Amino acid sequence: MPLITIFVQVYNTRNYVADCLRSVVNLKGDYDLEILVIDDASPDKSAEVVRTFDDPRIKFICHEKNSGANATANEGYQLAKGKYVARLDSDDRYRPDFLLQSVPVLEQHDDVGFTYADIALMDSAGIVTKPSNNVSRPVGPSPRNELFDLLTINYVPAPTTLMRKEALMSLLPIPSQYHFLDWYLTTGVSENWKCAYIDQVLADYRVHPTNMHKAMVLDRSGEDITFSVLDRIFSSPLRTQEKSQQKSQIYSTNYTVQADKYFGYKMYRDARRCYWRAVRHYPGCVLHNGILRRLLATYLPSGLYDSAKSLAFGRSGHPIG
Repeated sequence: MPLITIFVQVYNTRNYVADCLRSVVNLKGDYDLEILVIDDASPDKSAEVVRTFDDPRIKFICHEKNSGANATANEGYQLAKGKYVARLDSDDRYRPDFLLQSVPVLEQHDDVGFTYADIALMDSAGIVTKPSNNVSRPVGPSPRNELFDLLTINYVPAPTTLMRKEALMSLLPIPSQYHFLDWYLTTGVSENWKCAYIDQVLADYRVHPTNMHKAMVLDRSGEDITFSVLDRIFSSPLRTQEKSQQKSQIYSTNYTVQADKYFGYKMYRDARRCYWRAVRHYPGCVLHNGILRRLLATYLPSGLYDSAKSLAFGRSGHPIG
């Protein structure tokens, strides 16, 4: 049995998948490594690029018909034989020391369910645009349990996670509604396990026009998934006393985050709905971080808020006195 399985999930990334796979096969460390690559019937013929890699550790599965991201993820986790499992989207890439830094932590701490680390941001051409400090985790020791921090904001970069398969088993198969599955997994593992942060950049995350995050705001699926995860966690019988103390503020914070995203895309009706839900869960939030101002702005006619903001600020960007 391999110690580690790295599962690369491929769909329509012909321009990026070679960069991704090179980062996997060139990882440092003399570990027994299984590389599982699943292409979900990519119409751009990403599979042709995958087949150019001649490495005996690679096991390649190419779907004849598209199954969807969730079903493909479940397939990968089911087939993974490693004690530790990492899932990497095929437009991202590892730094060479990913395993050297992550594996010893899991080997030394049997109460740690997963490790994570800092990432660099890169553009569609693979050029690093922000080299570090891209994880806004709360200050605190590591390893420790970070469940309630993670429920407040999803700060774990998926490309840097290495998970103990034992910790994943109770969460599999991933329910079909979790198209964005990483937060479901990290919060689910954190109910029972500690996690460990490694203060190094161990992966590069690619920011490009086809990233799913904007689409998840525009079609509102991000909101649905967020509160489905929260409802699942807060309805489970684990750690009920702690959850009862944290629930109102966590729901309020997440509604505020969703509202701010809608506000940024000028989806003012959805923003207003979420701001009010945030206030209902935790009324005091309306006094913080400009929430009241943005809530009131959602009632203004389209374009009037931007005009008012332009009048309030000079060309230098500073308020007019």
